[in-house]
Amino acid sequence: MLVVAAVLALLPERLHEQAVLSASTNIANLRHDPAAVLLLSAFVVRDFGEVLLLLPLVVVMTLCSRAIGRASTVLAALFGHVGATLLVATFLAAGVRHGFVPPSVTTAPDVGVSYALAGMAGLLAAVVPRRWRWVYVVGGFAALVVLIAVDTDFTNAGHLLAFTTGLGLAVVSVQSRSHVPRP
Repeated sequence: MLVVAAVLALLPERLHEQAVLSASTNIANLRHDPAAVLLLSAFVVRDFGEVLLLLPLVVVMTLCSRAIGRASTVLAALFGHVGATLLVATFLAAGVRHGFVPPSVTTAPDVGVSYALAGMAGLLAAVVPRRWRWVYVVGGFAALVVLIAVDTDFTNAGHLLAFTTGLGLAVVSVQSRSHVPRP
């Protein structure tokens, strides 16, 4: 992602915007080539400032991988990214169809790793000590709801959906660990 961001930063602005829009998981691209944009969009950033998400991404990914396992971490990132993207796109398409959302949203740029990060952050609830877990979960929800209230961009709804998906996986993780016999 860092390399992609650096290359995009070096491109003329028009080419940069074109690259972001072609990798975007907007409704138009999802209708045309869903698999490609679902994969590419996670590695593209709109501006160099989004590269700052790499630090929390690496920290959360490392914590999840070590505490819960690589497979669960990858699933949380994948379900967070793909699941939230497809749910948000479905709601937006319905909103456009019924006149609640402007048609311009069908070509709006939507790229980055933030949905994957939110999914893994939800999964991380599985390793928060039980007495503090509710604080983590409520705090996460509250922060995301405030974000939605302050900035009504559709991507913030995606962050909430991805976090919720990760929480669902955390429940499965906690339950599966409690049924494993200890040596």
